[in-house]
Amino acid sequence: MKPIYIIGFMGAGKSTVGSLLATLNHLQFIDTDIFLEARFRKSIRDMFVEVGEERFRQREHSVIEELSGMNDTVIATGGGLSCFHNNMELMNETGKTVYLEASDEALFDRLCLCKRTRPAICNLSEEEIREFVHATMLKRRPVYEQAQYRISAEQLMNRDDEVRLAQEIAESLNL
Repeated sequence: MKPIYIIGFMGAGKSTVGSLLATLNHLQFIDTDIFLEARFRKSIRDMFVEVGEERFRQREHSVIEELSGMNDTVIATGGGLSCFHNNMELMNETGKTVYLEASDEALFDRLCLCKRTRPAICNLSEEEIREFVHATMLKRRPVYEQAQYRISAEQLMNRDDEVRLAQEIAESLNL
Protein backbone atom coordinates (compact mmCIF):
# COMPACT_ATOMS: atom_id res chain seq x y z
CA MET A 1 0.00 0.00 0.00
CA LYS A 2 1.23 3.48 -0.88
CA PRO A 3 1.94 5.95 1.94
CA ILE A 4 -0.79 7.85 3.72
CA TYR A 5 0.14 11.49 4.31
CA ILE A 6 -1.55 13.35 7.17
CA ILE A 7 -1.47 17.10 6.57
CA GLY A 8 -2.84 20.20 8.29
CA PHE A 9 -1.93 23.10 10.52
CA MET A 10 0.05 22.80 13.74
CA GLY A 11 -2.26 21.61 16.48
CA ALA A 12 -4.61 19.79 14.08
CA GLY A 13 -3.64 16.41 15.56
CA LYS A 14 -1.48 15.05 12.73
CA SER A 15 1.11 13.27 14.87
CA THR A 16 -1.29 11.92 17.47
CA VAL A 17 -3.98 10.75 15.07
CA GLY A 18 -1.44 9.56 12.49
CA SER A 19 0.30 7.41 15.08
CA LEU A 20 -3.02 5.92 16.19
CA LEU A 21 -4.04 5.28 12.58
CA ALA A 22 -0.79 3.42 12.00
CA THR A 23 -1.08 1.38 15.21
CA LEU A 24 -4.72 0.42 14.62
CA ASN A 25 -3.94 -0.73 11.07
CA HIS A 26 -0.52 -2.35 11.67
CA LEU A 27 1.33 0.24 9.60
CA GLN A 28 4.63 2.01 10.15
CA PHE A 29 4.44 5.61 11.41
CA ILE A 30 6.82 8.46 10.60
CA ASP A 31 6.58 12.07 11.77
CA THR A 32 8.57 14.22 9.33
CA ASP A 33 9.59 16.67 12.05
CA ILE A 34 11.08 13.89 14.19
CA PHE A 35 12.67 12.35 11.08
CA LEU A 36 14.30 15.71 10.22
CA GLU A 37 15.52 16.21 13.79
CA ALA A 38 17.12 12.76 13.81
CA ARG A 39 18.69 13.18 10.39
CA PHE A 40 20.23 16.59 11.09
CA ARG A 41 20.70 16.13 14.85
CA LYS A 42 19.07 19.49 15.56
CA SER A 43 15.65 20.62 16.68
CA ILE A 44 13.30 22.11 14.09
CA ARG A 45 13.67 25.45 15.86
CA ASP A 46 17.48 25.32 15.71
CA MET A 47 17.40 24.39 12.02
CA PHE A 48 15.18 27.39 11.27
CA VAL A 49 17.56 29.68 13.18
CA GLU A 50 20.80 28.23 11.78
CA VAL A 51 19.94 27.64 8.12
CA GLY A 52 16.85 29.81 7.56
CA GLU A 53 13.41 28.89 6.35
CA GLU A 54 14.28 28.37 2.66
CA ARG A 55 17.04 25.86 3.44
CA PHE A 56 14.81 24.16 6.01
CA ARG A 57 12.04 23.81 3.40
CA GLN A 58 14.57 22.27 1.00
CA ARG A 59 15.44 19.73 3.69
CA GLU A 60 11.75 18.95 4.20
CA HIS A 61 11.36 18.49 0.45
CA SER A 62 14.25 16.03 0.21
CA VAL A 63 12.83 14.08 3.15
CA ILE A 64 9.31 13.85 1.69
CA GLU A 65 10.79 12.76 -1.65
CA GLU A 66 12.67 10.00 0.17
CA LEU A 67 9.67 8.91 2.25
CA SER A 68 7.31 8.94 -0.75
CA GLY A 69 8.73 5.59 -1.83
CA MET A 70 7.76 3.84 1.40
CA ASN A 71 4.90 1.37 1.57
CA ASP A 72 2.53 0.56 4.43
CA THR A 73 3.41 3.83 6.17
CA VAL A 74 1.47 6.71 7.72
CA ILE A 75 3.44 9.95 7.44
CA ALA A 76 2.50 12.95 9.59
CA THR A 77 3.93 16.03 7.92
CA GLY A 78 5.10 19.28 9.41
CA GLY A 79 2.40 21.95 9.23
CA GLY A 80 4.07 23.86 6.40
CA LEU A 81 5.55 20.98 4.43
CA SER A 82 2.67 20.63 1.98
CA CYS A 83 2.79 24.34 1.11
CA PHE A 84 6.32 24.53 -0.29
CA HIS A 85 8.05 23.31 -3.46
CA ASN A 86 5.87 20.73 -5.21
CA ASN A 87 5.33 18.72 -2.03
CA MET A 88 1.52 18.63 -2.22
CA GLU A 89 1.62 17.46 -5.82
CA LEU A 90 4.25 14.86 -4.95
CA MET A 91 2.20 13.51 -2.05
CA ASN A 92 -1.00 13.37 -4.12
CA GLU A 93 0.83 11.47 -6.86
CA THR A 94 2.60 8.97 -4.61
CA GLY A 95 0.03 8.19 -1.92
CA LYS A 96 -3.19 9.20 -0.21
CA THR A 97 -3.39 12.66 1.36
CA VAL A 98 -5.63 13.37 4.35
CA TYR A 99 -6.23 16.94 5.53
CA LEU A 100 -7.15 17.20 9.21
CA GLU A 101 -9.41 20.21 8.96
CA ALA A 102 -10.13 22.45 11.94
CA SER A 103 -11.37 26.02 12.28
CA ASP A 104 -8.98 28.83 13.13
CA GLU A 105 -10.68 29.10 16.52
CA ALA A 106 -10.22 25.39 17.34
CA LEU A 107 -6.55 25.59 16.30
CA PHE A 108 -6.08 28.74 18.38
CA ASP A 109 -7.60 27.07 21.45
CA ARG A 110 -5.35 24.01 21.12
CA LEU A 111 -2.21 26.03 20.49
CA CYS A 112 -2.81 28.22 23.53
CA LEU A 113 -2.84 25.05 25.66
CA CYS A 114 0.55 23.88 24.38
CA LYS A 115 2.29 27.08 23.31
CA ARG A 116 5.41 26.36 25.39
CA THR A 117 6.20 23.35 23.21
CA ARG A 118 5.73 25.23 19.92
CA PRO A 119 8.77 27.33 18.95
CA ALA A 120 6.85 29.33 16.34
CA ILE A 121 4.43 30.69 18.93
CA CYS A 122 6.02 30.24 22.37
CA ASN A 123 6.85 33.94 22.71
CA LEU A 124 3.56 35.28 21.33
CA SER A 125 0.63 36.71 23.28
CA GLU A 126 -2.78 35.07 22.84
CA GLU A 127 -3.85 37.83 20.45
CA GLU A 128 -0.67 37.36 18.42
CA ILE A 129 -1.31 33.61 18.28
CA ARG A 130 -4.85 34.27 17.03
CA GLU A 131 -3.48 36.60 14.32
CA PHE A 132 -0.73 34.11 13.41
CA VAL A 133 -3.22 31.26 12.98
CA HIS A 134 -5.59 33.38 10.90
CA ALA A 135 -2.92 34.88 8.63
CA THR A 136 -1.09 31.60 8.10
CA MET A 137 -4.27 29.62 7.44
CA LEU A 138 -5.34 32.18 4.81
CA LYS A 139 -2.21 31.22 2.88
CA ARG A 140 -2.16 27.50 3.61
CA ARG A 141 -5.83 26.50 3.49
CA PRO A 142 -6.00 26.47 -0.36
CA VAL A 143 -3.05 24.06 -0.43
CA TYR A 144 -4.40 21.86 2.37
CA GLU A 145 -7.72 21.65 0.51
CA GLN A 146 -5.96 19.94 -2.41
CA ALA A 147 -5.79 16.79 -0.28
CA GLN A 148 -7.67 13.77 -1.57
CA TYR A 149 -9.53 13.40 1.74
CA ARG A 150 -10.73 16.09 4.15
CA ILE A 151 -11.55 14.90 7.66
CA SER A 152 -12.92 17.20 10.34
CA ALA A 153 -10.63 17.43 13.35
CA GLU A 154 -12.77 20.14 14.94
CA GLN A 155 -13.84 18.07 17.96
CA LEU A 156 -10.51 16.67 19.08
CA MET A 157 -10.61 17.01 22.85
CA ASN A 158 -9.48 13.69 24.33
CA ARG A 159 -8.16 10.19 23.59
CA ASP A 160 -11.60 8.88 22.61
CA ASP A 161 -11.90 11.64 20.00
CA GLU A 162 -8.42 10.80 18.68
CA VAL A 163 -9.29 7.10 18.34
CA ARG A 164 -12.62 7.96 16.69
CA LEU A 165 -10.85 10.22 14.20
CA ALA A 166 -8.23 7.55 13.38
CA GLN A 167 -11.05 5.05 12.80
CA GLU A 168 -12.91 7.54 10.60
CA ILE A 169 -9.80 8.01 8.47
CA ALA A 170 -9.33 4.23 8.19
CA GLU A 171 -12.94 3.83 7.03
CA SER A 172 -12.60 6.68 4.51
CA LEU A 173 -9.45 5.08 3.07
CA ASN A 174 -10.93 1.55 3.13
CA LEU A 175 -8.10 0.22 5.30
